[in-house]
Amino acid sequence: MNVRLEALLTIAATALAIAFFASAPYWPREAMDNPVPSFVSAAAQKLSPANKAPLLGPSVLAGVGPVPELNLGLPGSIATVVRRSGINGETGLIPTDASITTFRLSGTGDLVSVAMVENATPVSAPTAATDSSLQVRGHYAIATFDRGVTHIRWTENGITFDIASRTLEPFPLAEVANKLR
Repeated sequence: MNVRLEALLTIAATALAIAFFASAPYWPREAMDNPVPSFVSAAAQKLSPANKAPLLGPSVLAGVGPVPELNLGLPGSIATVVRRSGINGETGLIPTDASITTFRLSGTGDLVSVAMVENATPVSAPTAATDSSLQVRGHYAIATFDRGVTHIRWTENGITFDIASRTLEPFPLAEVANKLR
């Protein structure tokens, strides 16, 4: 930066600081009920509800549904939390949007893991001859077996969830999944 410009900026900043502190004795000492109008232009103060622009159209938030729940859990009377980690592998005090939670069932001691599945294809019932016998929380569900682990997936409110267990078969696992909150 040019030395002359630097000196000019320093002088301007110093003059501004001196003017600010020199004006302090002239500031109003009495309390003001509403100090904001004194800082707002006269034109803005004169606006009344009659000459303000009307809101047209429906509210943007009127059609928005509730925020979907990303972390489902089991009541303490049914199971206890054994482990919780983020879907990205983080553990500890780092907050994550969704987590993988492992529960130990109180009655049997079986371990069950519940998680939201990122970027998953939504589970939807086939159009012909749907087998409605496997439903979780009122939604169509599919059961798969992968390396000795039973998985049940279902989609609700646009989010696909997975519950898994090494020891439970699909129907008992679906019963546990129906107790999720």
